[in-house]
Amino acid sequence: MSARRSPNRKVQTGSMDLTIHRRVLKECPPFGYVCSCNREQYLEILTLVRNCRAHLPFLSFRLLSTVASRSHYQNALDQTFPALPFLPDRAYSDFDTQMKRIQNLILQLSLVARIKQIFIGSIGQHRVLPSDNVALIIIANLELLLDNVQSKKSSLELSWWKFLDNNPRKAQNLLNNLMKEIRPCSEEFWKNLRNISFHDFSTLGPGRWLNDEIINYFIDKWCSQSRTTLGFSTFFAGTCLFEDKVTCTVAKPVLTAQDELRVRRSVNRRQQMLNLKAWDSVFIPIHEGSTHWYSARIDFRLKRIDIYDSLQETCIINRQKPVSLRKNTNLMLNLMWLTEILASMRGDTVCLTNNPGCTWICDPHSRVPFQPNAFDCGVHTLWHLKHILEYRSVYSGGQDEVEGFSFSSDMVGKRLRLAMELLQDRKL
Repeated sequence: MSARRSPNRKVQTGSMDLTIHRRVLKECPPFGYVCSCNREQYLEILTLVRNCRAHLPFLSFRLLSTVASRSHYQNALDQTFPALPFLPDRAYSDFDTQMKRIQNLILQLSLVARIKQIFIGSIGQHRVLPSDNVALIIIANLELLLDNVQSKKSSLELSWWKFLDNNPRKAQNLLNNLMKEIRPCSEEFWKNLRNISFHDFSTLGPGRWLNDEIINYFIDKWCSQSRTTLGFSTFFAGTCLFEDKVTCTVAKPVLTAQDELRVRRSVNRRQQMLNLKAWDSVFIPIHEGSTHWYSARIDFRLKRIDIYDSLQETCIINRQKPVSLRKNTNLMLNLMWLTEILASMRGDTVCLTNNPGCTWICDPHSRVPFQPNAFDCGVHTLWHLKHILEYRSVYSGGQDEVEGFSFSSDMVGKRLRLAMELLQDRKL
């Protein structure tokens, strides 16, 4: 049924009289009669529901057209995506299969945001129909469903990460197999990952030292997503804070106006690169002697400067010494100088030099979880950043207290996790 265009025309559908302004009513089962101006969005909603039913058999038009609760969808999703037993011989395949299903579902449901935007804009052009109200309920339920599916994805990932941490030998075998699988891939395979090759990727393998490219990749990605933390590249510390930019072993004894200019230029470049308009913390990776990674953090909200080093002997031995004799004392002085410059760039005034009344806390050997070997320092450094972004500090509590981000005695599970994240980014 349809009505010809007219400035003001009454259309009768059953017992319902509607006035449609310069629009045509068209039938669109199961919604009933809809306005021609947004009929395309109705069809998109039907297609979206149909595609989602391929993953969620319980989904129906009737279910979506009634107001539902979060718990209703959560229970249905728990039945569709049950907790995995993670059997040793099929743990990864089970996880990968389930994760792909969930990711495909999220991809489908993500379309609802665009449909909603266009739909709401179109119904403002005509008198609201009963079918419009039904469509809005369905859109709201699809948004609720998307939120539940994303929570299910996070829950599955958390279970998987716990399994890897609790089974380091299995995680190591999976990581070795992944390296063997990826090794023959051509350069074309890596084209979507900036500055990453298999040579860089392979440093995530068991017992390897992470190189600059891997450290920089995750700093750039995570800090740009955080919107609050300015993460410097691995080359900043050597250029601005140390005498030798290659070894990063001796902090500069004298900092000049030229050093300050170099800092300001670096900050401006990083802000633009990470697309950060405002930030309240800074993360600095440090590559000492090309054999050891550690990091520094400046937090303007907490008024703290911390140096994080996962080598146990460095922390324990130096914390027992007078402050003037500690390994990182001179570096801390340079970080205090840097903090004053960064504060001025933020529009603040911070005075740390010769200021006994200062309320800032400066810890040159902050307590962090220790690495049990000589090669996990790079993974620990990235996990320092994870904690800073999640908790604003490196947290050494138990696994149950920092679910998904806890440190472990063997970080091979974290290596596999980073490798899988990087490969997932390659597909984007």
